[in-house]
Amino acid sequence: MLQDSKIRTFLAVAEEGSFTAAARKLGVSQPAVSSQISALEQVLGCPLFVRGAVLQLTPSGETFRDYARRIQQAYDLANEAFGL
Repeated sequence: MLQDSKIRTFLAVAEEGSFTAAARKLGVSQPAVSSQISALEQVLGCPLFVRGAVLQLTPSGETFRDYARRIQQAYDLANEAFGL
């Protein structure tokens, strides 16, 4: 299966609204989710989430979510096309 774990993790956190819920959904530990998001933020050079009582996307996070969705859709289409 073709996928990018950082994209998948980012989308899960954005959808679930929490690192813990995203970890549960993905079947990984919360520290693994946190590490993936931190690595992605480092690569992009900006924070994607405002961490507080309520987890929120930053403006950069909202912009990146649109790209991440398109990237994930491309992976899904390729997986379908090749029976992966």
